[in-house]
Amino acid sequence: MTAVYVAAHLGCEFGSQPATARVDSLLLPVSAHCAPVTLRRRTDMPHYRLYYAPGACSLAVHIALEVLQAGGHADYATTRVLLPAGDQRKPEFLAVNPRGHVPVLSYRVDGEAQTLTESLAILRLLVDRHPHAGLLPVAPTAAARAWEWLSWLATDVHAHAFMQVFYPARYAADAAAQAAVEDSGRALLSRYWADLESRLPADILDNGYALGAFSLVDAMLIVFYRWAVRYGFEPQQHYPRWTALSMRTLAHDSVRRAFADECIRLDDPLPARQPAFTATQEHVA
Repeated sequence: MTAVYVAAHLGCEFGSQPATARVDSLLLPVSAHCAPVTLRRRTDMPHYRLYYAPGACSLAVHIALEVLQAGGHADYATTRVLLPAGDQRKPEFLAVNPRGHVPVLSYRVDGEAQTLTESLAILRLLVDRHPHAGLLPVAPTAAARAWEWLSWLATDVHAHAFMQVFYPARYAADAAAQAAVEDSGRALLSRYWADLESRLPADILDNGYALGAFSLVDAMLIVFYRWAVRYGFEPQQHYPRWTALSMRTLAHDSVRRAFADECIRLDDPLPARQPAFTATQEHVA
């Protein structure tokens, strides 16, 4: 298990950024072990810029862009936004997204600059603009099942339950009430993890992905698996199907490259919790 994700981080840990990295530092200096490299842009392909925070929900979009890049469907660059440093509240980023959230995708349509926010909206755009890239199944029912997964993860799991764990101070003022809020979020997540496990096919223990072939559902599920590991849910002990899927997903080339670009691990330690939540803060995953 360890070798799967440590291999994806060798460039970050030992100072040799992977050859596929596309990092810009418009907002802040990038640490030495994740130094940016020159992007060789191919002008014959659609070009995107992703504003992301390492390990946040923007990771799923990052993986999708890696899939497009690997398949020759699009080119992209990234701008790293460090949430613990407060980059999401800096004027440079608020000029891009006044809500102060990641992800943000910038691109052009007929020469006009466009900016899009919200993970599901961005993923939908990429699927619609690149229908033959294999991001989602093509058949209507299978595609609807994929969006069912993605919508549930983005709403019930992320916005409803995980936010109580990330920011209990958003929902209560005193310490005892905040602890109760976090406990409520953790109880919900435990229910959701059991639901998730039951919905994965039994044969996923041996091969395949959530929908058979690799898709955006797997890209999103690895985000939540990483959060589950880091927040002490021990999915590797309790959810064998999800764990088998996650180990397979971590070995996927596009996922390895996205993890390496973001210099993240499956088990990165949690940052210190910020004392309060404001409209321009986002969770630090």
